[in-house]
Amino acid sequence: MDFNLWKEAIYHNEPTFPTQVRDHRPCSIIDVLPQESMLYCIADASWKSEHEAAGIGWSLYSRQGTLIMQGSSAIATTNSAFEAEAVATLLAVQQLHKLHYKNVIFLGDNAQLFKSLKPNRGCENTARHEASVMVQDILNLAKLNDYSFKQVPRNLIYHVDQLAKRARLSEQEY
Repeated sequence: MDFNLWKEAIYHNEPTFPTQVRDHRPCSIIDVLPQESMLYCIADASWKSEHEAAGIGWSLYSRQGTLIMQGSSAIATTNSAFEAEAVATLLAVQQLHKLHYKNVIFLGDNAQLFKSLKPNRGCENTARHEASVMVQDILNLAKLNDYSFKQVPRNLIYHVDQLAKRARLSEQEY
């Protein structure tokens, strides 16, 4: 009886508005992929400072989440995390271009980089940062292969972030 009274009191005293703000971040890659995308590639970098080698990683997946291939490496020092992210994306784009992959969407978490890679905005954005040549190379290869780019939350690229971090820490060769 006490339990029922307690439940009734709780029910009647609940506020009529939500007590928590819902997190609208996507929970999985499938939530962010366009319907027509059959392949996606996640690229990321691990960067600490301009005095230390960075690490990059990328993974190509089918829409169903099956890993097709991946690559990772330590790279020479870069001036910023942004520059390291551009190297990671460029190396992934170059590799998939060499292997004749078409219609791939590239995902990553660096807002500045993915803003630079937006269609019709890349040229105006590339002149303002240190990785402008790399961004232009990415855009040129994207045009040839029908590649697209989308920024995603960091929680969706954890696996590739770990690839990049391990490559940096172990000074791994590509």
